[in-house]
Amino acid sequence: MLTRHRRLHSLAAACLAALLIPLAACTNEQHPRARTCLSGTLAYDHRDAEAGPARPLVTRPARNANWELWGRTSGHSAAPARKLATGITDSGSGHFRACVKAPGTLREAHVRFRSGSTDLWRVVKDRTSQKEYAFNSPSRHDVSADQNLGTVKVPAAMSNAWHITDTLNLLYWKRDNPTSACWTRHQVTGACDQLTFVWSRRETDEGAGYFDLDGTDYVIAAGDMTDSEHFTLHEAAHWFQWQLYGRDLPEATNCDPHFIEKRSSTTCAWTEGFADATAAYVLGDYRYVDETGGETSLENDATTPDWDPGDEVQGRVGSSLLDLWAKDGPDGGNWKRTLRLMAAEPSDDFREYFTVDRPEANPPLTTRGAARDIITQHTIDY
Repeated sequence: MLTRHRRLHSLAAACLAALLIPLAACTNEQHPRARTCLSGTLAYDHRDAEAGPARPLVTRPARNANWELWGRTSGHSAAPARKLATGITDSGSGHFRACVKAPGTLREAHVRFRSGSTDLWRVVKDRTSQKEYAFNSPSRHDVSADQNLGTVKVPAAMSNAWHITDTLNLLYWKRDNPTSACWTRHQVTGACDQLTFVWSRRETDEGAGYFDLDGTDYVIAAGDMTDSEHFTLHEAAHWFQWQLYGRDLPEATNCDPHFIEKRSSTTCAWTEGFADATAAYVLGDYRYVDETGGETSLENDATTPDWDPGDEVQGRVGSSLLDLWAKDGPDGGNWKRTLRLMAAEPSDDFREYFTVDRPEANPPLTTRGAARDIITQHTIDY
């Protein structure tokens, strides 16, 4: 859901997966200091809405999640711990090895985990403080070598924050920006824009479940909404399109409310249809799944019951995009050429995207043959 002020509408960082940043440098190259480490695997539990209405509880590794190694060298319990190293968990297994070159023994050491991935995306508790969720591993005492913490579980009360953090990897890996660690081709140098989700455990934010366009430009979520990875990726896709368009989006009219199979407006259908298509494309399916496990198929044609026709219907637009991006589709088997076109030439709606901007892309994207058949099948006819 997209809203403009409540209207519905650096892996440079991947290098950090292995990079450890000691805050105290070695001063004697002939006698290097011992490496002191805490290692393990970060994991979280979540209700799996994609598995259906039963939403079974599953455990998954928290990939590319931020960690900090904290330690205390003094034997006094009142002595403050210092941040000794930072990094991110492994992109596949969620494994971490938090190390520092330190003299002697760390009297106490622990790993602090934060609900973000480098400076590229994060999950915060509220819009005002912008404070990430965080917790500490169990402390280890008198650490002078490598100690394995085993599997460290995210506390249940904040596990959905890590589910969001982990799910956003899927969109980032598909973003098609090989020139830098940033999300889009608009940013090739300097600090990357950061995608922020605001998630509260209780559904205290009335109307949560939207991209706060022209407000905070954050995604606002609450409660069990993020049990659905389709939801998380749909809302992240609004931010992603906003990035592709140079921090702008077309004004989506008649978008409150909007439904996959019903007519809204061409601008609403374009932004919501792109978000639906993004979630399905990234997850490799052809549906939208809500937080209850209920799903809506995006498959449609002229005979599909209860579907309105035309390019004012977000499901028609979304399914057209998915067919254009399909492995055997006319756009080369993926969405890369569409993303490059969107970054170069923002479209106000699907009509402009298909009839004006696709032919003018470099190289042009076809609007004939199989491409024309796709949109005609979904009852879009220009």
